[in-house]
Amino acid sequence: MTLSRRPLGSQPRLQRRSEKAAESLTLRKLEELALAYLNRFDCTTQKLKQHLRGRARKLGGGSEVDSWITQIIERYQASGMLDDARFAKNFASQLASRGKSARAISQKLAVRGVPSDLAGELMAARKQDEPGAELEAAIAYVRKRRLGPHRSAEKREEYRHKDLASLARQGFSFDIAKKALGSGPSTDDEF
Repeated sequence: MTLSRRPLGSQPRLQRRSEKAAESLTLRKLEELALAYLNRFDCTTQKLKQHLRGRARKLGGGSEVDSWITQIIERYQASGMLDDARFAKNFASQLASRGKSARAISQKLAVRGVPSDLAGELMAARKQDEPGAELEAAIAYVRKRRLGPHRSAEKREEYRHKDLASLARQGFSFDIAKKALGSGPSTDDEF
């Protein structure tokens, strides 16, 4: 006698999946999926397109799905619900407050699907509007990782080169790293 693990009356997984696939994908259903995604996440045009294509593939969409996705995205861009510039600005300020360098922010924006020209304009404007933003981000990273002045006094000198290397790996320049770690020995130039 074998015991069944599923409760009585429940359908097998394959049968439930085939029933879901049987309902056809419509423009309305695709729009509901887009709205549900945008209610949860602020995203770029590319990310929403990618998400909707993936969902359409799972639900068995036809040949008209690409035109529906384009139509939905154009409408959301026109209404302001989907704005790559807003997303990039908010995401860049979030990353900077976490201690990310301008180089790391540019890379993360590219990964998230922000067009390179938009990311370049944002970073140039950010550098012009906030000349000390890179130093502030480096200081935030130093504080978060307990480097330099946030380390015990007896270990500061011993770990200075390692702290500089850590900041360099995060994309901060040598001058910014030295300023973020505070005054130290004059042997930093040998590093």
